[in-house]
Amino acid sequence: MAIQALSLIIVGLIVIYFLRKEQVKHNDYFGKKRKYNKKELSILDHYKRNYHPIPNDKRFPNIRRDKFTLDDIALTATEMIYNNQIPANEEKENVKSGDLVKLLFTNKDGFVERMWVEVLERENHIFKGILRNAAVELEVLHESKMIYFHSNHIYDIDN
Repeated sequence: MAIQALSLIIVGLIVIYFLRKEQVKHNDYFGKKRKYNKKELSILDHYKRNYHPIPNDKRFPNIRRDKFTLDDIALTATEMIYNNQIPANEEKENVKSGDLVKLLFTNKDGFVERMWVEVLERENHIFKGILRNAAVELEVLHESKMIYFHSNHIYDIDN
């Protein structure tokens, strides 16, 4: 009887742990504010100190003209903690022609789609690339579409 009670307690604690973990993910996904621990505050502070705004450039996509925009990952990293590690400035500095980078495309309704872009050219922090997969929801995006983007837009690198 004692073993069964102990087993039930252990199972209950495991269930509570995973429910709490899912609630944190849910709150992060839907942008609910939460308290950050010291390590997370340090990460946010690091990104704030290293953030450089994206210059205005008519080649970058915008909602009005292109029906989508690219997320400024570097700016978002100053406000929230990503579940995965985003590329450091040093990694983005090493991106070259032929590398694949993942960008986050957002439409006017706020729907976000992550897609791979092959880098064709680079001029300082501005890249020209070609979309290497088709969009699921964003109909204006198709494989082989030409995209201009800034290093702040890079969410992931596969080189």
